Amino acid sequence: MIKVYHAPRTRSVRILWLLEELGLPYEIEKVAFGPKPKPFGQDTPFGKVPALADGEVPMFESPATAQYLPQR
Repeated sequence: MIKVYHAPRTRSVRILWLLEELGLPYEIEKVAFGPKPKPFGQDTPFGKVPALADGEVPMFESPATAQYLPQR
């Protein structure tokens, strides 16, 4: 199943919207968006939002993710 790391008021909304339009099953992992001691400040695989994990395929750029999902 696809796991989306989502923080409100970020570009991850684009990915959630696309997943809904495509009818793909997914789960949301909500993360806090703010300053933390980690790079970029998010608790995601790459320290960025949006981030996605599709099995062994991790992604974090929303344009690349938007191209990947319809081909899945």
